[in-house]
Amino acid sequence: MEDWARDDDQDDVADVDEIADEFDTPSTNDALPQLSSCKEVADVSAPIIKQRKPRLPVMPPIWAESRQEVCESFDYFRSYQSGVYSLKDIVKGYLLGGSPASRDIFHCGGRLIISHGGGKAESILDYRVGPARFQQAQDQEATDKSVRALLKSYTDKRPLVLLADDKYALFPYDLGATGCTYVVLGLYWISHAWAEYQPASNGCGRVVRWKFAFQWCEGQGNPWWTSSKSDDVDILPDPMSSSSAPRQDPSPPNAVANVACKKCSQESPVVYSQGWMCLNPSCTSFWSIGGRELEQLDYDTTFLRPISMVFTDLPELRPAKLMETMDSITTSYAFSRGWHCEKCGRLSSRFKWEHWECSYCHSIHKIPGRLRIAKEFWHQRPLVDYLHSHVGKQSGLPCHCFSLALCPHLHATLAGITTSRPEPFELGDGGGFTHYLTFILPHERGRIHLILGTPLANKQADEIFRQYQEQANEGELLLRRYPLRLVIRGTFLTNYFSQNSGEPYQYVGGTGNTVPFDKAPSSVCGALALIKERSRLALQKDIPFNEILSAAYMEKQKMSFHSDSEHGLGPVIASLSLGSAAFMHFRARASSKEIKHSSNVLTLILRHGDVLIMEGNGIQQHYEHTVIPMNFRIAATARCIGNT
Repeated sequence: MEDWARDDDQDDVADVDEIADEFDTPSTNDALPQLSSCKEVADVSAPIIKQRKPRLPVMPPIWAESRQEVCESFDYFRSYQSGVYSLKDIVKGYLLGGSPASRDIFHCGGRLIISHGGGKAESILDYRVGPARFQQAQDQEATDKSVRALLKSYTDKRPLVLLADDKYALFPYDLGATGCTYVVLGLYWISHAWAEYQPASNGCGRVVRWKFAFQWCEGQGNPWWTSSKSDDVDILPDPMSSSSAPRQDPSPPNAVANVACKKCSQESPVVYSQGWMCLNPSCTSFWSIGGRELEQLDYDTTFLRPISMVFTDLPELRPAKLMETMDSITTSYAFSRGWHCEKCGRLSSRFKWEHWECSYCHSIHKIPGRLRIAKEFWHQRPLVDYLHSHVGKQSGLPCHCFSLALCPHLHATLAGITTSRPEPFELGDGGGFTHYLTFILPHERGRIHLILGTPLANKQADEIFRQYQEQANEGELLLRRYPLRLVIRGTFLTNYFSQNSGEPYQYVGGTGNTVPFDKAPSSVCGALALIKERSRLALQKDIPFNEILSAAYMEKQKMSFHSDSEHGLGPVIASLSLGSAAFMHFRARASSKEIKHSSNVLTLILRHGDVLIMEGNGIQQHYEHTVIPMNFRIAATARCIGNT
């Protein structure tokens, strides 16, 4: 079988920071509707009776507490918002959750699951800026992204993974009672797909919804939540056989029948016991029997009987444990991913720098690696036409470049910018000379300075970079991914590792995770000393920094757009860059109407040894910034807390 689980398109990886950008309030559970359980019956039109579910008889082989844990640890489902995860029109995973729609069933102990899916449900849009807008439910179409991918999986007879969350009302056990928010059910294939009407609170009172019948893939044993004994079920071959489909038996006479519509000529299966109907949404006879729509519909018993299908080489769903690499580099993208605990089955995000740790049983998995050095990143060449900076067309920023030799392009691209040629900037203490750029923000909002590192000036930075890695790997520097304050279900961690020293800083991990300076590792103290020195030389005054946030980024990690506008912060913030180069983008905050929210007004390239200084409270009040490293990077950012 084709390796359909392999992820060849890394660009389709869900961006957790795009999710984080949408929320900025303290963490609570979603205000979702109360759910009820449902008996497994063929007559799904019977009323749903609320009842107390029993606890799981066994722990799931693969489960998680948060959606982030699933997306970071389980390659078959990496969608943070949609219930369908697909790549290149191939569905990898499908999440069951919430209250059932009409005729959704959990049948035959979960060997047959019928569910609606594909999006276009009613929703609330644009709730962050301006009044919220309510979007009514809309008809699903076969060309919609998720529906199209599901239909292709149905046509190709391609297996996919079903997951369920603790709000999936049809699952017979109480997942929440054992702390399982998400569970992996197993491998299924789509045996039938069809469209039908569902009631909706839109102008028409109904919408077209696609239904999919998911059947358990034989060859993976019994469903883990059932007894070890096989259920007594009749097996029917699939009448829709093809030469490319997996091996199956010839179709017997009593298989599900397909009937061609007299009006559209399209065939539809006999789904309901009340009789055959056309299931083509574009046909005038759609969803009617004898010219009328029925309120009560029950599945035909033949339609619910399983179909015999044999798949070869079904993949192992338990994620493999990452082992040592040939180059001993442990900061690549693979090492930022979560892991599956073989002992208890829990999926856990990697929240500690020094090793993986199970969030349930606290088992540890550690892979030794070597320290990175700055010259490993000298070859990096950002695919841009500027060396250090780019000012947006509508930024309103004049630029003072204190080395035109480094930025000769500024005259051509930044019309009207004033420039000057001062003497080279001397660092002192044997650091040699360097140059720095200053950007003056409009309306006296502040200045942004970029002090460039050089091979001679970076001797201190090189040693600090080494100490940071060594002390983080040994656990002396407690780099952690802390929870963000989001209104979503479950814990949602930052997309980088950090540790705060000095005065408490509320933005990361709360004030209780700060280490006082007298207990901070030498790497942190060295970074603070270097930042103070460069800031004093650039601003010609001492800045009383009393807090420093150390942030570490593995490959593909980043910090989302934010502003350092917490109450009590001083007007000067300075940051030291170590390791890989990174892009730093500035844009106007959503509250500012002068510049479009999506436009970057300024982009800087931060390299090893560079020191960035943001001078003026107006920068944080009117702008927000993001940092996107090109590879492994450490940054140390110093602030003045309590000095307004």
